[in-house]
Amino acid sequence: MPSSAQFFDKDKWEDNRHQLSIGFGASNFLGELGGKDAIGTDDFQDLELSETRWAATIGYKYTLYKQIHLRGDFSFLQVQGDDKLTEEPFRNNRNLNFRSNIWEFALMAELELPINKKKGHIYDIKGAKGWRYRGSSFYVFGGLGVFHYNPKTLLDGQWIELRPLRTEGQGLPDGPDEYGRFSMNIPLGLSYSMRLSHQMSFGIEVMYRYTFTDYIDDVSTDYFDPNDIQLYVGGDEGEVAYYLSNPALGPAQGGLGSNVTAPGQQRGDPTDDDGYMTATFKVHFLLADQYQNKFNPKRRRYKPVRRGRSRKIIF
Repeated sequence: MPSSAQFFDKDKWEDNRHQLSIGFGASNFLGELGGKDAIGTDDFQDLELSETRWAATIGYKYTLYKQIHLRGDFSFLQVQGDDKLTEEPFRNNRNLNFRSNIWEFALMAELELPINKKKGHIYDIKGAKGWRYRGSSFYVFGGLGVFHYNPKTLLDGQWIELRPLRTEGQGLPDGPDEYGRFSMNIPLGLSYSMRLSHQMSFGIEVMYRYTFTDYIDDVSTDYFDPNDIQLYVGGDEGEVAYYLSNPALGPAQGGLGSNVTAPGQQRGDPTDDDGYMTATFKVHFLLADQYQNKFNPKRRRYKPVRRGRSRKIIF
């Protein structure tokens, strides 16, 4: 089978370079909050399936050469986590939760691995050689992306932005640096696609993002003095910040010591940046180039015809 970007003819990939993709699916998060009933390690065993959310994407693909493609994807997804979903004493006692919408743009290189190659003409003409109408391909891809995130927490039925509350003393004297709402990531993934027609294919894709931030869930370093946070933030927001910096259930929870959430004690793990992943079903549409392949039934072959011209076809 030819490349999915070569829907018309295996030798005419130059004339069919452009492809549009639309996808919908699910997302999940790897970070400090929630996860398995053990100390978090940011591995895939730490995925909390009950926190699976939604994802949508639209993308453009350009064929550089045969099975080598360059693609740009714009994605919108949601991730969340909650300490109440783990029975590990420290994490459960921490009692934090978050949700964040993520807007992402990624530029990636993609290698296509065609499968199901079968001899025979797409029109089943006896004695003609070529490629069958149906077929499929695997893909591997990776690149670089930029994304926007804004962690919020649910408190008394309202979603409250966490970044302005400086819950770990971000930006305060002796506190960690204030984090931004934009960061970079490295997307890596695999996909499978099956042709449905000359100009359409359908597939499934799994992509993981390694990020360069540990604050997608607003948790990374140590507990900070809540009185200093309240004073710095000020007003009613200061009171909210005071509580959300340490909403622990209590020192008796799980047999933990009385100072487990005292200022300077561990709140997160800055050695492991956050990550997130998506699994999406995608539909791909070939965008016809300047030339289309016109089948000549007399010669049983394709003849390129320039669009927009009224010249006569010579058989």
